[in-house]
Amino acid sequence: MVVVIIGIGFSVAVPSFQGMQQRNRLVTQTNDFVAAVGLARSEANRRGGQVTLQAAVGTSGNEFGGGYCIVDGPSPGDCTGTVIRRFNALVGDSTLKGLDNDAGGGDWDAPRTFLTFDSLGGLDQDVTGGQMRYFDLCHPDQLDRRIQIRLIGRVKVWKEAESGTAAEDIPAIQPDC
Repeated sequence: MVVVIIGIGFSVAVPSFQGMQQRNRLVTQTNDFVAAVGLARSEANRRGGQVTLQAAVGTSGNEFGGGYCIVDGPSPGDCTGTVIRRFNALVGDSTLKGLDNDAGGGDWDAPRTFLTFDSLGGLDQDVTGGQMRYFDLCHPDQLDRRIQIRLIGRVKVWKEAESGTAAEDIPAIQPDC
């Protein structure tokens, strides 16, 4: 009887624990990317010049999922040159892709592999053409995240609306995973 009760307990606990691990992984990956943006902004300000958050691999549709780095100066095209800090590839089935802001007249051509910050810590206007940048962090069977980098360099994160949510409660900006 005790073995049956323990077996039932494990059959309930293990799937719940695995879901919690995936949710925590997605939150950690979001926080790591937001921290990388913050570090790139502060380094640009501290150095008084351009600093770039650069994708290490740059696969279209998962540009930053293979890892990324912060480099001194404008985009060199990869993580070479003076690397300030490297970030590992995403673990599991997660993807991190850049999006074009079509609604705002976007012109960010794929693959979207870098963000350049100016000496004030904002997105470099010469590079962005005055456009905000968006990223979607996606993980199967999880509530995905949309990450917005505003022109002044500030970051905002949206969590995907849960299914069954009333239409008026769904935010206008949703991840496209």
